Amino acid sequence: MFWVIASLIVLGIIIGVLMFRPLWIMNYLAPRFHCKRVKDLPYAQDARHTLDLYVPKHIRHSDVLVFIHGGAWDTGHKNEYQFAGLALAELGYVSVVPNYRLYPQVRFPHFIEDVAQAIASLPQHLSLQGIETSDPLSIILIGHSAGAHTAAMLASDTRYLAKCAQIINVKACIGLAGPYDLPLDDPLVVGKFDGIELHDIAEQQVDLGHEHNAHEANPINFAHTGMPDMCLIHGLGDVTVGPYHSERFMRMLNYQQVPCEHITYEGVNHRHLVGGLSIYGRLLNPVFQDISQFLSKLNSKSA
Repeated sequence: MFWVIASLIVLGIIIGVLMFRPLWIMNYLAPRFHCKRVKDLPYAQDARHTLDLYVPKHIRHSDVLVFIHGGAWDTGHKNEYQFAGLALAELGYVSVVPNYRLYPQVRFPHFIEDVAQAIASLPQHLSLQGIETSDPLSIILIGHSAGAHTAAMLASDTRYLAKCAQIINVKACIGLAGPYDLPLDDPLVVGKFDGIELHDIAEQQVDLGHEHNAHEANPINFAHTGMPDMCLIHGLGDVTVGPYHSERFMRMLNYQQVPCEHITYEGVNHRHLVGGLSIYGRLLNPVFQDISQFLSKLNSKSA
């Protein structure tokens, strides 16, 4: 009985912690014995042009995982997402968490261009750390919320990484609660994408259920045959970025014959989804396990 009560108390603490935006608690409690964090490596000139590397003691994979944080393009910092970098390094991958410039300092497409620059700097940073990787560098993009939008744009619109001096191979993309059918009139979006070209959705060659104006900031409009494998994960309790975003993007990816897994969790909201990467949040949803399984299948496919 004691252990049952103790377990319930621990679970209650975990739920309470996750309800009150405790990124610092998840970071503080995250185990670090399995890897080292190399902080604040610059990739361009601005103060936010820095990235962190999470290097496992035992690197098991040559692909590099790049985690892009969310925050509606106007908040967020890589230091808040140490738990994500540490969790991904547990899987035996060198993991990267970059900062990028935010609104109102910049608008679209600079959020995405910054992350592309960070990725282009990785071969040099990894070499200086004595880390051997594939040539060209092979990456797997992982993003949450606005970061999932950036990840999907990098995976679908090849122009961003094509501008970089380095050849980068995007092997796969994992999106957590991403806005892939982006509504520009949403209060969380207004102003951040000013000046982009719009055209009527009726001009689309195929209508698979996306309702917002087609535009150059909408990942669903860039889905194409030959894209990297995709994994779209969404909580059905998400009222910040509705689950329909992943559903619509999945339909377009299927139409384009892009390999895509679509995973949903009953009752999981926007914050709790990414919180599931933390060692204690894993008790509340299986996002960490599902990412691990997707990566395992990806490795088997390319073996």
